[in-house]
Amino acid sequence: MKILFATSECVPFVKTGGLADVCGALPKEILKAGEDIRVILPLYKAIGQKWREQMEHVLYFYVNLGWRRQYVGIQKLQYEGITFYFIDNEQYFGRDYIYGMGGDEGERFAFFCRAVLEALTKIDFIPDVLHCHDWQTGLIPILLKAQYKQLELYKDIRTVYTIHNLQYQGLFPIGTIEDLLFLGDWAYTSDNLEFFGMCSCMKGGIVFADEVTTVSPTYSQEIQTAYYGERLDGLLRSRVDKLSGILNGIDTVEYDPAIDPAIATNYSFESFDKKVENKLALQRELGLTVNADIPMIGMVSRLSGQKGLDLVEHVLAEIMNTGAQLVVLGMGESRYVDLFS
Repeated sequence: MKILFATSECVPFVKTGGLADVCGALPKEILKAGEDIRVILPLYKAIGQKWREQMEHVLYFYVNLGWRRQYVGIQKLQYEGITFYFIDNEQYFGRDYIYGMGGDEGERFAFFCRAVLEALTKIDFIPDVLHCHDWQTGLIPILLKAQYKQLELYKDIRTVYTIHNLQYQGLFPIGTIEDLLFLGDWAYTSDNLEFFGMCSCMKGGIVFADEVTTVSPTYSQEIQTAYYGERLDGLLRSRVDKLSGILNGIDTVEYDPAIDPAIATNYSFESFDKKVENKLALQRELGLTVNADIPMIGMVSRLSGQKGLDLVEHVLAEIMNTGAQLVVLGMGESRYVDLFS
C-alpha cells in the first residue's frame, strides 16, 4: 500500500507540538509493516542547514492560487528509510516563524493543500491513502473530491484526516478561501465548510475525508460533547460512523534513557539508581538547590488553558509551599508564561 502523510510539521525537521512527534514516529511503524510510506511538509526557514544539505532538488512547477501562479519547489530527503518531500516557496515558508503573525495563514495553507495535490503526479507517487493532519491540511479532502476525483490518477485516492487538536480550526473569511481555490458557492453551506459565517478548514477535513481519527479513544468521545467539542460536537456525533480514536504511542528508541544522548547520565531498569544524577544535573543547570531529596516536578507542555493549566494555577501556591521545585518548559499564552516566570 502507498501512503502519504501531509503535515505542517514533522520531527526531526520542525516541531511546535505533538503533531510533529506523531508525524515523525508513526511512519517508522508503517514502514516496519512493509508499506510504502512517505511524508510531505513545508520547507520552512526554521528547517536547519544540517537537513538542507542532505536534500535533493527534484523539480519545480507552478500552481494556480486565485489570480496568481505560485512557485512550488520540491526537495527530497531520505531519512531512516522514509522519503520526505518538502514544499518550497519563499513567500509563504521563508519566514522566521512557523505559524501566525503574517495575517495570511489561510493563504499559506491553502497554497500548501493545492501544492500537495498537484505534486502527486510530478513526483510520480499516487498514494492509496492520503493522510491529512489538523486544520493546515483540512482543505485537501474537499479539493480532492471537488477538483481532482474526475482525473484518472486521482480517482482511487482515499483520505484519512486526524484531529490532533480540535481547538485550532483554521477559521478564515469565506471570500478569502474562495478567491484562492475557486471551490464554488456550494462549498460554503452549513453542511460543508461554513462555520458561524467563516470557512473552517478543520470542518473541511471532518466532512470530506473518508475516515476521521483522533489521538485516543477518550478524546474521540470527549470531542463529541459540548464541553470539549469546540462547537463541532454535533457534526462529530453525526460522523461517528467514520470517527475512530487511536491512542498515540511513543517512540521507544528516540526516548530510551539507556541511549538518549540528550540526558546527563544514561540509565535503564538495571541501573535505575543513576536516574537521580539527571535530576542533580538539572538542578545545577537551572541554579536550583542541588538536593536529591527535594521533590522536583517537571512539566513540558504548550502553555494553554486547554492543557489544564488553570488547575495547576489553582494549586500552585500550595505546591510551592511544600518546598518542591517546579520546572516548566513550554511556550504559549502570556497569562501562563507570566504565571510560571
